[in-house]
Amino acid sequence: MSKIAYRKIVVERFGGTETMRPVEATLAEPPPGYARVKVLASGVGFTDLMARSGDYLLQRKVPFTPGYELVGEIVDFTPDGPRPAWLQEGVRVAVSLTKMAAYTEYISLPLWQLVPLPDGLDPLAAATIPLDYLTALSVLETHGRVATGDTVLIQGASGGVGQALSRLGALRGLRMYGTASAPGAEELLARHGVTFIDYRRQDFETVLREREPGGVQAVFDHIGGAGLRKAYRALSPGGVLVSYAFSGRPGRMVGDTVRGAARVKVMNLRPGRRAALSMVPFEIKGDHAWYRAGLERVLEMAARGAIAPRIGSVHPLMKAADVHAALESREITGKAVLVTDQV
Repeated sequence: MSKIAYRKIVVERFGGTETMRPVEATLAEPPPGYARVKVLASGVGFTDLMARSGDYLLQRKVPFTPGYELVGEIVDFTPDGPRPAWLQEGVRVAVSLTKMAAYTEYISLPLWQLVPLPDGLDPLAAATIPLDYLTALSVLETHGRVATGDTVLIQGASGGVGQALSRLGALRGLRMYGTASAPGAEELLARHGVTFIDYRRQDFETVLREREPGGVQAVFDHIGGAGLRKAYRALSPGGVLVSYAFSGRPGRMVGDTVRGAARVKVMNLRPGRRAALSMVPFEIKGDHAWYRAGLERVLEMAARGAIAPRIGSVHPLMKAADVHAALESREITGKAVLVTDQV
C-alpha cells in the first residue's frame, strides 16, 4: 500500500464563501481498524454553512473540511479483529461522521462507521440520507418515543430533517402538523399527510389550540428562541418537546444555541411534560450499534422505495463554495450533493 494524493475543500477562517478553497493532501495507509475510502458523493446541509461562518457550536476551530455525510468506495483496509463478510475492497458504503470532514476525494475512517449500500441504491440519493434520517430516528424514537396515532408538530417541515420526520412519521401512523413557508411546501407536506401551517401568516400555537385543544403529544423543533416556550405550551400532559437544532442571530448563533440548550434543560425539570435535546454526532460516537442499525435501516428503506430522498442539485466537489452561496440565497431547493471525479 502507498500514500494516496487527493484534494479536499478547506475553510481557512470563519466567514463567507471566500474562505473556502481546495487543497492538496496525501493519505497514508490505514492503521488497524480503519479503511481508506474513495469518496463518490457528499451531502451538503445548512449545518455546513453555519460551521463555515463560525456559527456552529460543534465546529469552533479552523482550518477544517466541512460535511457530515458521504458515500464512498472502499480502497483498502486494515482489520483489527474478525472481518464481516461484506467488508471487501470496492464495496460502496454510506457514512455519517462524528466530526466534519466529508468534502474530500479520499478519507480514512474507522471500520465501524462504514455501512454498506444495499444493491441498486443510487449513491447520490444515498448521500442525502445519513444525517437527516439518523436525526429523524433520534428525534422520533430515542427522544420522542412517539406511538401510532400520536399527534405531533414538526417545525420547519419542508427542510431536510423535516421531510425525513414527515416520511418516517407517516410510516409510523402519526397525525402531523408542519410549519413551513417555502414555495410548494403545502403540496410537498400533503404527500406525507402533514397539515400545513404557514408560519409567516399563521401562529402555530393558535392553530393547534383551535384544532387540538387537548394539546399534541410531541413537538420537534429546530428553531429555538421564543418558539420553544410556545411549543412547550402546545404539548398535552405527558407530551415531549424535542430540540434538534437552534437558529439564532447572525454572528450570535453560538451564544443563542447555548442559551437554547440551557432553556430545554430547564424545561425538562418541570413536572408534567418532557423536553429533550437530540445531538446526533454525539449519539453516533456514543452508541455505534444504534448508528449502524439505524443507518442500515433507512438505507434499506430507500432501496425498496419506502423513503424517497429528494436531490435538489448535483455539483462538482471543487464548486463547493458556489453551492454554499446558492444555498444562502435560496437558489437551491432540496438537498445539494457534491460529487468527485470518481462518481
